[in-house]
Amino acid sequence: MKPFCRDTWVEVDLDAIRANVETFRRHIPEKTEIMAVVKADGYGHGAVQVGREALDAGADSLAVAMLDEAVVLRDAGITAPILVLGYTPPESVGIASKRQVELTAYSEAWIREADRLLRQDQLEPVGIHVKADTGMGRLGVRTTDELLGVVGALEESDKLRWSGLFTHYACADEPDDTHVRRQHEMFQAFLQALLASGRKLPKVHCCNTAAAIAHPEWGYDTIRLGIGLYGLYPSPYMKERADVSLIPALSLKTRIAHVKVAEQPITVSYGATYTTEPNEQVATLPIGYADGYSRLLSNRGTVLFEGSRASIIGRVCMDQTMVRIESGEAEVGDEVVLYGRQGEEEISLDEVAALIGTINYEVPCMLNYRIPKVYMRQGKECGVFHPLFK
Repeated sequence: MKPFCRDTWVEVDLDAIRANVETFRRHIPEKTEIMAVVKADGYGHGAVQVGREALDAGADSLAVAMLDEAVVLRDAGITAPILVLGYTPPESVGIASKRQVELTAYSEAWIREADRLLRQDQLEPVGIHVKADTGMGRLGVRTTDELLGVVGALEESDKLRWSGLFTHYACADEPDDTHVRRQHEMFQAFLQALLASGRKLPKVHCCNTAAAIAHPEWGYDTIRLGIGLYGLYPSPYMKERADVSLIPALSLKTRIAHVKVAEQPITVSYGATYTTEPNEQVATLPIGYADGYSRLLSNRGTVLFEGSRASIIGRVCMDQTMVRIESGEAEVGDEVVLYGRQGEEEISLDEVAALIGTINYEVPCMLNYRIPKVYMRQGKECGVFHPLFK
């Protein structure tokens, strides 16, 4: 018996994850390491399973957005280095110490408070990566004086060790590289200022997926492999460049819950925004916007049935979606692909993102705890994770 009840699931191809790591391993300098970014539950693919596969495929460390995500990885038994890329409140630094997780810092005040708390509780030192804001405008030091002040505070601390320096690019996926080059020049100026002050540099990293594709020579000590890990390109432009060939890892599937043939015209779903033609075949799918399948696909999106497109009709409901079957005879239990490939047809996350007016990053991240994840290797199921049943 399958370990979930509703016939809707995500499939994650672990072979694709492995292949994407190996692709970047060949693309970047040999000395450059790979930090696999598994924040947001591995961009909706499952942080623990993807993290393990990426490490086994050659990644050297993992990165997450918040300390809570790092705790999940540690609780799953992952012992590789983990960096928290976002803000961590000082009062949580003890958790980072106990879990051996490195944190990001960019404030002298934060460093002093974190150091005080670690000394107060007699905890082990925590590794700190200093973030430089070279043009993203989110987190990080903005001037050389700020940088030297933060580094100086770290050097004075017995409980915090300076283990990294990084920045993040805002426009690395765009054809015009003016902004990213300006950011890189500013980052290099920070590095030179540190060297000029007589300091030895820690681990240095600046490349996200886009920068690693377009500027592998900027790899420094490690790249942060995010969206590319999952077989997705940071932008249509990056895909068109064809520097690397990536394999999408995620599919979203369901099985038909009900089929009806409208002998007379009937309206479909809330608001009666769609009316069938006589003898139209309508299939109901057990998935809706509460699962992260966007309501913006109402009367616009398509799914795959028997290798052909079937249009979504009416509004996507909280838990169910209706489609018009135009090719073949549908039956309850027949498989339908919402994202991914079936036969010669494919509905990519890029296509879905364009339909709902967003980017491919967001589409898998919207898929939530109600949908189990089935992990595949060499075309066969090798594991299932369902948050509702854990």
